[in-house]
Amino acid sequence: MALLTWDQSYSVKVAELDGHHQKLFYLLNCLHDAMKQGKGNSVVRGIVEELVRYTHTHFQREEALMEQAKFPGLEIHRIEHQKLMSSAAQFKNALDSNQGVNTAAVLEFLRGWLAKHIYGMDKSYSSHLNAKGIY
Repeated sequence: MALLTWDQSYSVKVAELDGHHQKLFYLLNCLHDAMKQGKGNSVVRGIVEELVRYTHTHFQREEALMEQAKFPGLEIHRIEHQKLMSSAAQFKNALDSNQGVNTAAVLEFLRGWLAKHIYGMDKSYSSHLNAKGIY
């Protein structure tokens, strides 16, 4: 069973960005499934690397759409995005230096961030982007 299941309540009403968010949910659930099978440590590096790569791509696109639509909350979003990238980079650096990471901490960080960021931040741009013709 998935730790966090994407459904329409998470939709930001922009299909491309919803697809990105679904991919992030998938990564979270891959880590969760591996941990349930006792394999969290063996997959955490790959998931953290993919998270760093994919969130960078997602954030660039999300910010570009907000800029295109002249969304007034863009700078606040950029700051939040930088915080996430910094945290993800810390996890990656710990793995790269063979310090290891607590997979439960990674999982909890991702779960909390995804739910809070989408509900608390991303949904704020939905109507603005839609009003500018971005669906």
